[in-house]
Amino acid sequence: MSVSDNPGPFFRIEALRQSFDGHPVLRGVSFDVPRGKTTVILGGSGAGKSVLLKHLNGLMRPLAGSVQVEGNDINDLSERDLTPIRRQIGVLFQDGALFDSLTVGENVAFPLREAGDRNEDGIRYRVNEVLELVGLKGQEWKMPGVLSGGMRKRVSLARAIAGRPACMLYDEPTAGLDPILSENITRLIAEMKDELRLTSVVVTHHLGAMRFLADQVLFLKHGEVRYCGPAAGLDDSDDREIREFISADAMGRT
Repeated sequence: MSVSDNPGPFFRIEALRQSFDGHPVLRGVSFDVPRGKTTVILGGSGAGKSVLLKHLNGLMRPLAGSVQVEGNDINDLSERDLTPIRRQIGVLFQDGALFDSLTVGENVAFPLREAGDRNEDGIRYRVNEVLELVGLKGQEWKMPGVLSGGMRKRVSLARAIAGRPACMLYDEPTAGLDPILSENITRLIAEMKDELRLTSVVVTHHLGAMRFLADQVLFLKHGEVRYCGPAAGLDDSDDREIREFISADAMGRT
């Protein structure tokens, strides 16, 4: 099964439900992710943001509802049939998930080798290419243990885009970073989207990152969609939960 050239949304989520130990986490979530745009999933802790993200490439299977990737319903696909879908979707995990026993270059090359690429010259070229894209040219021999938090994020991003995905998923990409590094990573995400023409989905609770990145915002509260639309509409919302979230964020910055 291959990812189609369907001109519709990259993701279509319909009535998605998930629960853990009988506790509902996602309560009938429905939305589309437009192709070539950045959708930010916003909400506080426990809103269901990261759980929702894990459904988009089949890392989690829904209790009910459906997930379509470029027109392909992935709910009942085997791991084997999910492979070509997943190769179109890069993921930047919250902690970076680098292999500490591998060099930067080996980390970036890992998904290429896992996909069966045996052209070592081509792999080295691609590793150098993506490291340059994220501002780490010449750093391929370093070990992850000597890298700063911001550099680890950049290496993780280089690894995620090495296989030329059509879409990137970001799980709290600025978590644990100071304000300057957070801004740098946010700008890099925007640059990758424009330069590589990526569809992007960014999970965050950070309003500043949302305002800089979002073409579309999905606001979750207790596993329910309270808003889906342009970022500007979030500020005009009469929803009490949304206004409290925005006010709390503003107070946190003062």
